[in-house]
Amino acid sequence: MEIREIQAIEGANGYSHRPIIRAIVDLQDWTERFTNELEDFRYRLIEHLPTLVEHHCSRGKLGGFLERLHEGTLIGHVIEHVTIELLTQAGQTMKYGKTMAVLDQPGWYEIIFNYESKVGAIEGFKQGFLLVKTLLNQDLFNVALAVNQIKSVMAECELGVSTQVIVETCKERGIPVHRLNEGSLLQLGYGRNQRRIQATITDATSSIGVDIACDKEITKKILSEGGVPVPYGYIVRTEEEAVKAFLEIETTVVIKPLNGNQGKGVTLQLTSTAEVRAAFKVAQTYGEWVIIEKYIEGQHYRLIVVGERLIAAAKRLPAHVIGDGRSTIEELVAQTNADPLRGDDHEKVLTKIKIDSVVLLNLTLKNLTLSSVPGEGEVVYLRDSANLSTGGIAEDVTDLVHPDNVDLAVYATKLIGLDVAGIDLVIEDIEASYRERGGHIIEVNAAPGIRMHHYPSKGKARNVGKAIVDQVMPSGNGRIPIIAISGTNGKTTTTRMISKLLTDQQLLVGMTSTDGIYINKKMWIKGDMTGPESAKAVLRHPQVQVAVLETARGGILRSGLGYDYADVAVITNVSNDHLGQYGIETLEDIAHVKSLVAEVVKPHSYVVLNADDPHVVNMAERTKGRVIFFSTEKDNIHIRKHLGKGGIAVFVRRGMIVLCQGAQICRICPVKKIPVTWDGKAKHNIHNALAAIASGWALGISASAIRDSLQEFSSDVEHNRGRLNLYEVEGVNVFVDYGHNAAGIQEIAKTLKHFKKKTLVGCVTVPGDRPDETVREVGRIAAKGFQRLIIREDANLRGRKPGEIAQLLYDEAVLSGMDPSKIKVVLPETEAFCQGLDSCVPGDTFVMFYEHLEPIEEEILKRMELQKALSYIPPRSEWVVGGEF
Repeated sequence: MEIREIQAIEGANGYSHRPIIRAIVDLQDWTERFTNELEDFRYRLIEHLPTLVEHHCSRGKLGGFLERLHEGTLIGHVIEHVTIELLTQAGQTMKYGKTMAVLDQPGWYEIIFNYESKVGAIEGFKQGFLLVKTLLNQDLFNVALAVNQIKSVMAECELGVSTQVIVETCKERGIPVHRLNEGSLLQLGYGRNQRRIQATITDATSSIGVDIACDKEITKKILSEGGVPVPYGYIVRTEEEAVKAFLEIETTVVIKPLNGNQGKGVTLQLTSTAEVRAAFKVAQTYGEWVIIEKYIEGQHYRLIVVGERLIAAAKRLPAHVIGDGRSTIEELVAQTNADPLRGDDHEKVLTKIKIDSVVLLNLTLKNLTLSSVPGEGEVVYLRDSANLSTGGIAEDVTDLVHPDNVDLAVYATKLIGLDVAGIDLVIEDIEASYRERGGHIIEVNAAPGIRMHHYPSKGKARNVGKAIVDQVMPSGNGRIPIIAISGTNGKTTTTRMISKLLTDQQLLVGMTSTDGIYINKKMWIKGDMTGPESAKAVLRHPQVQVAVLETARGGILRSGLGYDYADVAVITNVSNDHLGQYGIETLEDIAHVKSLVAEVVKPHSYVVLNADDPHVVNMAERTKGRVIFFSTEKDNIHIRKHLGKGGIAVFVRRGMIVLCQGAQICRICPVKKIPVTWDGKAKHNIHNALAAIASGWALGISASAIRDSLQEFSSDVEHNRGRLNLYEVEGVNVFVDYGHNAAGIQEIAKTLKHFKKKTLVGCVTVPGDRPDETVREVGRIAAKGFQRLIIREDANLRGRKPGEIAQLLYDEAVLSGMDPSKIKVVLPETEAFCQGLDSCVPGDTFVMFYEHLEPIEEEILKRMELQKALSYIPPRSEWVVGGEF
């Protein structure tokens, strides 16, 4: 057996509102093999994973999965539970799992489960699959090794503690957070209101300030010239220069790398040339240039400044061990590192003590080695620098800091030019003024770690993450309004209408649709942009004030939603399209997928639903948002009940569009005043207009503004390109539309029959990935709706043979009663258009249902220009007497 596919779906999706992993396995020889038929497999599985007893499975009780295992269950189901168990042991919280057979693929199974760490979950599935495969092959599997591998993969991509507390703060405030890379770069909020943070560097942090802070020499110079006490010292590059500087300083010194960080390569309290030489060599392993400066006596403190406020202060203690009278220093370090609060880097609240050249040098200076055995209670400091990143610990002293020391820290931060800084202050007593006790600032740190303040080893925790988020985003939640539109037909027109409503309110709109992403009415990216990545692109655009997102079924099934929730969710309708894809076999399946848009909302959100479509009406029971129904039917029962409960609805009454809330009525405008309805003949566009009106009202747009905006919205290239666009070519009314399913084609045919022209001719096809019955349905609808047919095929046959779709349409049209002489098959799209148009006479109506719009528009333009040229009569001044034109 083998893994065919592993995919992470990060947004809410058709399986779960949580992020999930979707994997497909091919069981091959193990297809339809039940566990109770596999000798001792189930017993060896339980022996390897005894905690499977805790899995309830569908039985809903402890031991439920084991019952299934003994009674007999399929291998795909086993892989699901093994994966969930391994991930649970690796520290992930698992709440959802499901296994299904893949239709039309014997032996293939789809396994779904939720995750917290994407890379960890993918690794967990690989390990779970391997465990089951190994046991089926009668071999042994190392579970502990597998779990450690999952943990290792998770740790590599896990957010550090400092970044994680910022994420948690954002969640508490309702600020959407998106991770922009595998590191700590975060986007807070959406569109114009977004901000960015990387670790504790904000998008307002001065680049020059960071550069200064990273250069210890220029930092000391600026601080010193600004009146801030800093240690006296030199920058050296050779061992001899270091010795010379030491002799000139004439006191105990510190040596550290010029461009070092996190206390790496730092050695304190050097009193001899031999010690200086040794420490210089250690420091130079981190960089060519080395600082040697006067050692300042006192305790080491880290003060966090955010904006112009001191947020936290901690006394830092260097990495150390406490003797027990029996263990060596090396053994004591191992015991200390076994603390579960200590990690290899910044992933936990403390960092493991690393034995390196600095530790060995410090022990040597104390006449100790790793083999030395300290007495019981004896404290052995392994380093002089007190950084948490090298194994130190912290004690909160925020409430003890003397006001002068607060002012000094804030002033130093301003001098360097930072908005968030970690100030390293050395002073005997933080409660005394630096002026009186000789306090010195030894470093100013950009991007300071904040875990010591959130998780001090002693004292009160300080919420520095909150202070940073509040500094970056003082008010609000960083959101912009999100309007999501889904449904089988009418999505694009409704999306464009809503976009116009908002644009007319002088808002900069980001819109996704079937023909591209538009920013402020300008196409930004061309193509079908109705999936989650397109939504994310709009929400990341730094100028967008409101997002209008056409949200298609395919994107939901493949990758979920690209946003967290909508402020307004619109469902236009549900009809037969895309059946047979991604396990979608019925209209109920389609409705289930599209209802996700209505479900992923908040209680304050509005959900706009088509009361004329029973599948859409049912979605009202599945949403927690405030429902607005719309309808074109007279006395729609769902509207009446909804209004009776004080609900909101938009509907047509005697040709007038009205918006009602309970007994209150607001008249919008006559249907015929909205051009896209074609004088009220285009019922589908009346539906689309009602959905847009409901959305506009939900967004706080006035009735008069809605009316004025929609009365300017026409079925032309400017407002609704490719949707029932009308051209007059050589006396023939040519309509161009994107109808590609039975319901869409039927609505267009119904609309155009009201025009009462001579002959109604349709050029139709169906995408090749639709089931045969769906194709036949279009054939029946087209035969009833048009008097003549041109049948074509898409350039992308989607797995069909050339002519196969056309033959199905032709046969069904004939069976439906259409005269074969009224049907012409022309497979290439542009050629079909040309032959269809050429077959028409003045007064006919020709409808082109296109796949690619531009070639059709180009052909129409070419013909219209030729028509104009042929009809041109030159003025008498251009006549040539006795000659020819």
